[in-house]
Amino acid sequence: MKHIALLITALALFAAPLGGGLFGGDFGQAQAQKAKREKPQKPKTRRSEVLGKAAFQRIEQSQMRLGEEKYIEAFAPLQAILDSERFKPYEKAVAIQTMGFIYAAQGKYAKTIETFERAVATGHLPARVVSDITYNLAQLYLAEGQGKKSLALLEQWFAGLEGEPSAGPFALRAQIYLGLDNLAAAEKDIRLAISKAEAPKQQWTRILLSVLLQQARYKEARPILETAVERWPGVKTFWQQLTAVYYDADDEKLAFVAQQAMHAQGMLSSSKELSSMAQLYLYHDVPIKAAQVLQSGMDAGKIEKTEKNYELLAQSYRHAREWKASIAPLTKAAKKSDKGKFYEQLAQSHLQDEQWAKAEAALEKALEKGQLEKPADTWLLLGIARVRTEKYDAAIKAFRKAGDDDDTARDAFRWIRSIERRLAEKRNAKSDG
Repeated sequence: MKHIALLITALALFAAPLGGGLFGGDFGQAQAQKAKREKPQKPKTRRSEVLGKAAFQRIEQSQMRLGEEKYIEAFAPLQAILDSERFKPYEKAVAIQTMGFIYAAQGKYAKTIETFERAVATGHLPARVVSDITYNLAQLYLAEGQGKKSLALLEQWFAGLEGEPSAGPFALRAQIYLGLDNLAAAEKDIRLAISKAEAPKQQWTRILLSVLLQQARYKEARPILETAVERWPGVKTFWQQLTAVYYDADDEKLAFVAQQAMHAQGMLSSSKELSSMAQLYLYHDVPIKAAQVLQSGMDAGKIEKTEKNYELLAQSYRHAREWKASIAPLTKAAKKSDKGKFYEQLAQSHLQDEQWAKAEAALEKALEKGQLEKPADTWLLLGIARVRTEKYDAAIKAFRKAGDDDDTARDAFRWIRSIERRLAEKRNAKSDG
């Protein structure tokens, strides 16, 4: 609440600059939450020709306590003004107004509104100060979700204004209109605000984008978003919206680039986000990057060690032809699953690495667990593994199981014939010897 404390004297004694206000030009829920977190600073005060010495001292004392976050103590000097007949109506009005700032510093915006309205109702504040309070009240009502009341007060402020307002008030009104679903009015005001500013604020860009995206005006939003990610590269929302716009335009490559940028900046932190990023790397034929995302995410505890994620990690390694690396996640997935498919995949990795005995053991477990998509394929692989370990009788049994399926029968019987020839050659060689 640094800005609140610093503006107490300016508003209470001398009035704020035109278009200023308690919280700045684009106050809303986000600003309200921020205000609750920020630490007040000691305000700088000036003597007023209107305030008497005693009133000035008490208000200054209140401000100092506010700067120290001593909120209860900050009320005491102000209440002393209100309780005494020695102080003038104007001094009491300023005291009430200052109470409003104390409530605001605590995030008590309903009480802030009540107190500011009470200050105005005294009829003893200068017109310029009343105007500034009216603007502040419009902001506060917006933060409290009372858009219609906020709009009415802001229109009142505009009506009493002398001279051309700055960009901020138009942006505030655009935000109000947006909350009231008056998109046309919101767009008109926010474009006017942006045109008035040398460097549009991030919140103003958010408002304009919200207007456009709610109307599915993605082509218009695209260049705004591309500029936004350049100007504020650390804002995740802009990258997400830009990605969605690219996908809408069927520009998958640029969408992928945008998501890579998000990942590179550490914007993807949840298990779901990182897993999705890995799947994108797989889809775009960069399996080793997919594996790296998953492996590092699991090692760091950012990606859940689920059956599905172990499967995705193993798939990534397998697509990258990193057979040895795929063994660990496949083993973990196999142990977690009630299906045999992971043991079958594990066996395939062992076969690629010429680990025949390990492949055989994994295939036997796959068949034991069952629920395989094509058991005949598993039996065929088991037969091959047994041939490599010279378990010919067992291999023939496996191939005969594979022969029960038309799709694998031809290959299975070829293997059987090959084994029979090999065994016959061995017998002949033995008899000749």
